[in-house]
Amino acid sequence: MYAQNASDYFPSQPGYKWYYESVPLDSLNNPVNAQKFFSIDSFAIVAPYQGKNANIVLSKTGPQITINFQPYTDSIYYNFDASNGFEYFDPELVAGMLGNVDSTLGINFFNFFNSLKGWYSYYRIASNVNTSYQIFTKDTTVIVNSIELPIRFQLIGKRLEDENINTAIGSFDCKKFLLERRLSYLIWIFPYPEPLPVPILSVDETVWLAPENWEVKSYIPSTNVDLFVLGIPKFNIPGLETNIILPITNINDERFTINNFELYQNYPNPFNPSTNIKYSIDQAGFVSLKVFNYLGQEIETLENEFKPAGSYVVSYNPVSSVKNPASGIYFYQLKVGDLSQEKKMILLK
Repeated sequence: MYAQNASDYFPSQPGYKWYYESVPLDSLNNPVNAQKFFSIDSFAIVAPYQGKNANIVLSKTGPQITINFQPYTDSIYYNFDASNGFEYFDPELVAGMLGNVDSTLGINFFNFFNSLKGWYSYYRIASNVNTSYQIFTKDTTVIVNSIELPIRFQLIGKRLEDENINTAIGSFDCKKFLLERRLSYLIWIFPYPEPLPVPILSVDETVWLAPENWEVKSYIPSTNVDLFVLGIPKFNIPGLETNIILPITNINDERFTINNFELYQNYPNPFNPSTNIKYSIDQAGFVSLKVFNYLGQEIETLENEFKPAGSYVVSYNPVSSVKNPASGIYFYQLKVGDLSQEKKMILLK
């Protein structure tokens, strides 16, 4: 039997990369290969984040033909404490799914989920098999078709029987978990002092964790939702099967060069309080690196000087800045001569 420390299932050193192939599933859980996409995750650094020492993983998603050339656009944060594997919940990472549900139900769930930001113990390696544990729960009230509904959102975990699976990178004896995202309607029935939750929507995800490799497979079946009693038409939330694969190509995926002039995605992103911005230039020149808000107004000048050819990393801490900008989306722009590049970053406070 493998060790019961959660950290034993995660790569020990930064620099590890995961390559994934993801296939959407239709309403009958058949793969929709025409919509297949790819992801690359990169274990970048171990650094403090929101009160914990975080293993920070940069992530990017796209078609196979361009994935190696794309910048990293998201960050995932993990922390390990004995047998517990923590993950920082950020609704930015599920904004697409929430947007789909919001537009279907006419509910702004994103603001609700924003209140749940924080560290949660998703994976409890030493928990009893087939015994559920609550990761978090939150009650709120929403209005659907002028009807006020008390609801409860829960994330519930369950460790399943260990399973040996074959993957593209090898065979592993995996820890297997079921994560259930459950939405319930709350009703009060006398003489019960607490409301009784009646499940109305449940999205399950099965995850396989391999020693020293972390997540090597996940499976989310499609979910058919019937809320006829609320006057909402039936709809389907597509499923998704994700498998780890061999590196897509031996091309250095950290950069896509144009005359060896490159501005990289900041890391971590989103960030608080500080982030790092890396850039490379192949010829000496006058370098300008500036930060702008979404209105195009300049917020900060990070570089404004002559630089020799080479790679550079600039640390940006807006919290210590005189202007102390608020949470939101910002842009940073690199200019050298006639060349310029721009990328987006997200500040969270």
